[in-house]
Amino acid sequence: MNMQHYFFRTYHYLQHFIAPPQCAYCKRLMSERSPLCTLCLRRIKPIVSLRLELTKNYAVPVFAASFYQEPLKSLVVAKSWSDVVASSLLGELIWDLTNVQHAQFDCIVPVPLHWTRYAYRGYNQAEEIAKVLSKKSGKPVTHLLTRGKRTPILATFSLAKREEAVHDAFELAVNFDMYAGKHLLVVDDVLTTGATLKSALRVLRTLKPASITVAVACRAT
Repeated sequence: MNMQHYFFRTYHYLQHFIAPPQCAYCKRLMSERSPLCTLCLRRIKPIVSLRLELTKNYAVPVFAASFYQEPLKSLVVAKSWSDVVASSLLGELIWDLTNVQHAQFDCIVPVPLHWTRYAYRGYNQAEEIAKVLSKKSGKPVTHLLTRGKRTPILATFSLAKREEAVHDAFELAVNFDMYAGKHLLVVDDVLTTGATLKSALRVLRTLKPASITVAVACRAT
């Protein structure tokens, strides 16, 4: 046994002993590291992709692992108490449970937070998801958007009110002419009414990309 193999084997044993793998939802101990245990993974019901319509002639495919329900729901709402690990686990589940790994994309674009919300949480859940997808795919994370408008929590808003609240919320970070003709993968944690994503996608369309695909952990409908 060479020293490198011995080191990694020892590291694996120590990691397993100090922080044994457990399910992120039910906390059941597991023999191998995985976001969720087998029983919790079985609770995730696969759903077909949908097309998010921006205009009558333009729609964007959206991949989601499942509906906004347990066990994914708990991983999504964990952002409220700054659980960055939960966001990374969502990235792994998107990669494992959707067709995003077979999609064509040149770079990954996380939906940004307003700086005040970023400062409160300490991270952007969409960016953490993007980092995982970047590692899995080998494609770079690119911050094409900024969120200059602080929007309220939209959970209790009607669709019309949501669209009004996020209108002009996003801007291009700089003039990214180099992304014309590129295939973009936009990521976020959850799709509810689609108002926020539509606002972001309309701005990205001004770059004239070859295509835009969206990946989220779950969606409400």
